[in-house]
Formats: sequence, structure tokens, C-alpha cells
Amino acid sequence: MTTHSLKPKAVLRGRLTLLALILFFALPFIVAKAILSNHWYQSGVTNHGQLLEPRVTFESLGMVNPLQGESWQLGFMLPATCDDACLNRLYVMGQTYLALGKYKERVTPVVYVQTGQVVPELPNSVTVLTVNDAFSALVPSQGYVITDTLGQVVMFFEPTTKEQQIAHSKGLLSDLRKLLKLSRVG
Repeated sequence: MTTHSLKPKAVLRGRLTLLALILFFALPFIVAKAILSNHWYQSGVTNHGQLLEPRVTFESLGMVNPLQGESWQLGFMLPATCDDACLNRLYVMGQTYLALGKYKERVTPVVYVQTGQVVPELPNSVTVLTVNDAFSALVPSQGYVITDTLGQVVMFFEPTTKEQQIAHSKGLLSDLRKLLKLSRVG
């Protein structure tokens, strides 16, 4: 049978079927390429805080961490003067610590202060650590810090507005739980 003996309608239908099959399999690749090229896709990053790279330890900052080898630390960098927003963030840190549930015994809440700084009244569970200028330059004032048992500053969270604080604290709790769950240290 030759192409001359086929009806033109059958040839057209065959070509349309072939074209439809090609489009069916090629279209997802074309769409994916367009999405990636135009940066319409948000990558699958699930952490809310900022991971610190390269690795930063208390030792590399010229400090001794008295809790090293004992527990993870959920820290808060106390500003020079602690206003209502600061006290609210301290409260949120305490609530985040309580919300850890079964992971709570692996974490110590810590407030980082500069030498000679006035510290507001804190619950007994909170440890106060004095830090140097290198640490203060690394962590923003009123920012949260997560430190592992090896003394490595793993993640920090920028200070937020009062309106964003609830979502921010949920992200902090989520990241800390994830780190504790996946951790092989402490």
C-alpha cells in the first residue's frame, strides 16, 4: 500500500495523532523549562531561620561555652536596653521552650548579654551567658540563636515586628524541632 492509495483524510488524521502524541510528551518539559527560566518556582527550602555557613563556633569567636557538650541552646541576644518588645520576645522564647514537649530536656534557654549589661528578671530555667563583640556582630540585637551541643552556632533568626512575632515563633519552633529530631549530637 502506498501513500497515494490512502485517503487524504486518513493521512491527516495520522499526522494529527502523531503531533498530539509529541505535544503530549513534550509539553511538560517545555512548561517546566519556562517555569524554571522565568524563576516562577520557589525552591523547597523549609527552614525559617538563616543557617550559618561557613561553620561558626564559640571557640572560633574567642569564647568559652559553659553548656557545650550538655545541651542545645535556644538563645536570645539581649539589646542594650530591654523595652516592651524585648520583654515580649523573651516571653516568646520561653513559650517556644515550653512548646518543645519531649525535646525540652535536650535544650537550655539562654540569654546572651554584653559585659556589664543590665538583665531583666528571668525565669530560673533561663541561663545568662556573657558574649564578646565578635558574637554580637554575628547575631543581631533581639535575634534568636540556635546552638548545638558542640558549641556551633547553627541558625539565627532576625528580629521581627510585633505583628510577625507569632508566625516567627512558629518557624523558630519548627526549625528547632527539626534540628533536634535529625541531630546526631546531643
